[in-house]
Amino acid sequence: MEQLIDRIAKASNAAKFGGLAAAVVLITAANFFLFIQEIEDKIEGQKSTQSALNQSLAEKQEIAQNLNERRREMDLLEQRLAEALTELPDRKEIDELLAQLNDIGKKSGLEISVVEPGPESMAAFFARIPIKMVVSGNYHEIAMFLQEVSNMRRIVNVDNIRLGSGALRNDKVILTSEFLATTFRFVEQPKPQGAGGPKR
Repeated sequence: MEQLIDRIAKASNAAKFGGLAAAVVLITAANFFLFIQEIEDKIEGQKSTQSALNQSLAEKQEIAQNLNERRREMDLLEQRLAEALTELPDRKEIDELLAQLNDIGKKSGLEISVVEPGPESMAAFFARIPIKMVVSGNYHEIAMFLQEVSNMRRIVNVDNIRLGSGALRNDKVILTSEFLATTFRFVEQPKPQGAGGPKR
């Protein structure tokens, strides 16, 4: 060690400065590769993580901003579904329909002699329920009844209308009319086997 110090002491100034510069470069390089490079790699990693977090935050903020709009759309769809099920109920509700037809007939001034529901027939996603009706009244009363039936919330089609011969009663020409009032109900489709069922 003493010999090395003696050599350095006896060396020229240029050699001393050159050796010092080499030592500084070596120490700086060692610091860079041992410490600074590792810190820079960590910083780059943190930047990538920060960028991913910022993107995720932006996506979640966009979802949160659109959430109220989606809720409004869902409420509107549920309201439309409720209205559609009023026109095409998912249950028979025949008793309620018969009561409505009876009320409309009375308000129109008709006498209802026959109201006879028939067997329903199935279609793709709905079932037809025919109701045979026989009513008596003048032409205007029958037309008023049919108009009111067409204005009902529930879908009711009236066809096969037949008007019998008129008879004078209390200064009114009374007609007997026979027709078929057909209503419909929504038929829920069966779920495919295995869909949503418990796995065995």
